[in-house]
Amino acid sequence: MNGVVRSALALALVTCTAVACSGGEPARPTASPAAATSALPSPADSPSPSPSPPAVTLEEASRALDAFLDTDDVLRLAGADRWELLLTQDGQRPITIADIHSQEGKPARYTWDRRTVLVPRQSGRSTVWFAATARRRDASGEVRTGVFTFVRQGRDERWLNSFASLLYPGEKPPSVALDADGYATALESRDASVAISPNLMGPLHATVAEEGPKGYASGLIAPGPQTTGFYDEISKTKETAKADDCMNYESIFASAPNYPIFALRTRDGGAMMLYTLIRTSSWTPNPQGLKCGEGRPVTLPAAARWLLSHTKDLFIRQKRQIVETQQYVSAVPPKASTAPAHVVGYEGIVTGGSNR
Repeated sequence: MNGVVRSALALALVTCTAVACSGGEPARPTASPAAATSALPSPADSPSPSPSPPAVTLEEASRALDAFLDTDDVLRLAGADRWELLLTQDGQRPITIADIHSQEGKPARYTWDRRTVLVPRQSGRSTVWFAATARRRDASGEVRTGVFTFVRQGRDERWLNSFASLLYPGEKPPSVALDADGYATALESRDASVAISPNLMGPLHATVAEEGPKGYASGLIAPGPQTTGFYDEISKTKETAKADDCMNYESIFASAPNYPIFALRTRDGGAMMLYTLIRTSSWTPNPQGLKCGEGRPVTLPAAARWLLSHTKDLFIRQKRQIVETQQYVSAVPPKASTAPAHVVGYEGIVTGGSNR
């Protein structure tokens, strides 16, 4: 083991203490269908004139955020993949696996500053969470704002990174409402005080991506690169696939039922929502009589080459399928508003693929 790896693992052990790490093997994903609501406190957890002590303090959340960002950078440099996975769950686990493989031994390096934690008051729950933002600078000098959530299953368990996305360039995070002590308010999954309840944001977003400006959900979510922009992209790819490769192409978006949805009240009475979508794109030669495409080579998308890299993967006889895990940040207005919700952040990567 070289000196860099030894140093990385030593720092990981030290900083992992701050996030209550345990064991030497990567933790298995703990998300379940109930996770989408279990991580969201009920209205009873909202601040009151005499709020109960928070289950997670601002200081504790800040230490956990610092430990994660500092440890993650060192582990990337050291190539300590198993330790990187140890710090993730939910949508961030497949994203981290894909990121490790697609980097081909050349991990991106980042520096972080302007770190802010957004901690909802929570009590009486075994699962607690908090959100955070931090400014990221890469090796080229580009600056983006990252948005995260961290989840802990029990008081003695470690904090795990559940969600990580990037705001669009120049975009500011939605202004989260804080009480006198600096704590945020989480929204319940089916909270009806906002224009779109947290549990409906993902499905409506998926509908706009598939149906575009003429779909029934188009008036609820503003046009953008990852909403109506996806619809335009899919339409063009369908035409190209049929004309150039004699293939049928389709791309379906779906809410990820096993991954949690996180929502915090904003100052305008709306919400900042953090959620995951799964995009599944397929190329098939057989439907609608397109036998001319059967068995012919079709170029692999660059983002999927880490999964499909053999010569046989170029040829499609039945179907090629590529899956992306996408994590979004959206600003949703209050219920009384007529304004649409805006997607303000996005990060996605190919996490699955097959060819036959």
